[in-house]
Amino acid sequence: MTYSWEEEPVFCFTSDIDWSSESIIKYSHDILSGDDLKITYFITHSSPFLNELNASNKIDLLIHPNFLPNSSHGDSFKEVIDYCMNLVPNADGFRSHRYFEVNDIMDDFAKRGFRFVSNHCTRCETNIKPLKHRSGLLSIPIFLEDGGYLIMDPTLNFDNLIPRLESPGLKVINFHPAHMAFNTPNFAYTRSIKDSFSREIWGNLGLSQLQKLENREQLGVRKTIQQIIEFASSNDYKVLSMREIYHEHQTG
Repeated sequence: MTYSWEEEPVFCFTSDIDWSSESIIKYSHDILSGDDLKITYFITHSSPFLNELNASNKIDLLIHPNFLPNSSHGDSFKEVIDYCMNLVPNADGFRSHRYFEVNDIMDDFAKRGFRFVSNHCTRCETNIKPLKHRSGLLSIPIFLEDGGYLIMDPTLNFDNLIPRLESPGLKVINFHPAHMAFNTPNFAYTRSIKDSFSREIWGNLGLSQLQKLENREQLGVRKTIQQIIEFASSNDYKVLSMREIYHEHQTG
């Protein structure tokens, strides 16, 4: 059985919303909305904007549980999963905040009928393919995460990335609305903005505040994500949602 990603690069665009405000989420999405992408969003909280897009089948909505200490999702693995399941009752895939997982978490999700997980973040590896976790869940690794790429290549020189993008394998891209909205030039930039606000203020940050803080002078990771989308489009490479990757793996 041969899968499409074994012969050429196959792209998938995903986003962890990480408690971003509605203004940040919408601003980030609108930057990319002209590219006709079906983005897979992993959510930490309810977003009326994303719920509306999901109801129109313009995006896929999955969950982004936080199992770390002081989580707003709950004090135990079960509480966290229950909380997130209330956000997206029909979710069949997840990605944990900070990619945290242990076997108990994976087994719980498998028992609840989940089918796939995307918790393994690589350093832009080539020839990435899905693999089965011991729980039975299909693990769909990440090719590039925006924050990780800022550390991997602080110059954001797209030419350095092209040979890896051209190689066969899954190219799951994970971007965060805050990095897109603020056009993060280095990891400390948006981290310092977020840390300057309380959790409540961050979750309600308005458009005018966002635009005052947006990086407009330096090359930022927003450009990298846009360049990847343009690269995939101009080369007519296949772009799949995460659910579509799962279904291709199941059906061949």
